[in-house]
Amino acid sequence: MISTKEKRTPLVEFPKDDMLKLIKSFSPERLATFLDVTDLKADTLGPKLDKMANWATSLKCASVCVNPVEVDRLPLLLKGTGVMETYVMDFPLGKVDIDLKARMTEDTVFKSRKLRGEGKGHIDIDIVINVGRFKADHKYALEEINAMCEAAEGEIVKVIVRSSELTEEELVIVTEIVKESKAKFIKNSTGMDAYGAMPEHMRVMREIIGNKKGVKAAGGISDAMTAMRLIYAGAPTEDTQNPELFRIGTSAPLNIVSSMGWLQHNSADWLDAGIIPCKICPFHYTSKLRPELRVHSQNRCKECIHNHYRRNKDF
Repeated sequence: MISTKEKRTPLVEFPKDDMLKLIKSFSPERLATFLDVTDLKADTLGPKLDKMANWATSLKCASVCVNPVEVDRLPLLLKGTGVMETYVMDFPLGKVDIDLKARMTEDTVFKSRKLRGEGKGHIDIDIVINVGRFKADHKYALEEINAMCEAAEGEIVKVIVRSSELTEEELVIVTEIVKESKAKFIKNSTGMDAYGAMPEHMRVMREIIGNKKGVKAAGGISDAMTAMRLIYAGAPTEDTQNPELFRIGTSAPLNIVSSMGWLQHNSADWLDAGIIPCKICPFHYTSKLRPELRVHSQNRCKECIHNHYRRNKDF
C-alpha cells in the first residue's frame, strides 16, 4: 500500500534492460489488441465511425470508443467481429446526477444489445465520476460507481477519475474506491483534461488496485514508445499484460501499431534517445490547473531531483 504522505520521485526514468525485454515481447499485432480506438469529438461524422470500425476490425483492437449517440450505428458495424463497443457516459465533466447517469447507461446497453443481437459481453461503459462530489464526499463516488455497474447489467465498467484534477492523496483514495467497487477498470483521463496519461499515475493505480482489476491509460498516446512506457508503469508483470487488465485509449491506432514495428527493429536507439523527465511528469503541466493544484505541483517540482531541466530551460 502507498502511503499518502510519501513523496517519491515520479516515474520518469525507465531501466533500459527492462524496457528492451518489454518491447521485444510486444509485436505490433499484440499491441493492437490493447487499443480502444477512440473519437469523442463533437463533430464526429458517419464516415469517421466507419473508418474507426475498419481500423479496429482489421487490426483486431479491443474496442471502438465513442459517444453514446453512436449506439444507433456502432453495434451493426462491429457485429460478428469480436471487437467491443465502448461508450462514454456523462462525458467529459461527470456532473450529471446518479439517477440520470444510470438511466443513460441502461438505455445505451439496451439499444446496443438489441441492434447487435449477440447478447451480453460486447460492451464497455466508461463513466466519468463527479470529481467535485468525490472531493466533498468519498462515499458519493462509491455509490455513483456501483449504480453505474448495476445499470450496465454485467458489462465492463471503466471509471474515469480525471487524475489531473486530483492531488496525490486523492488519486490514492479514489483508486481504493474503484478497487472496492463493482467496476472492472480505473481510467486516468477523459483525454480532454489538463494533461493526459502519465506513467506515475499508471504506477500508482496499479499498485493500489492490484492484479484483479484493470487500468486504462488515455490522453495524448499516439506512438509505440509512449505506449510501452505506460505498459511498463501500469502493467509491470506478465499477468497484467493483457487487454483484460490493461487498455490504451487512442485516436491514433495506425501510428501506434506502425511505430511498434520500427521500435522493435531499433529499440536501443529509441531508448538511448530518452525523454526529458519533465515531459512525462504530472507536476510539470501546471498552466491549466486550479490554483491550489498549481502551487502544489510547482512545489513538487522545486523538490525534484530532475528540476535542473526546468532551471536550465532544456525543453
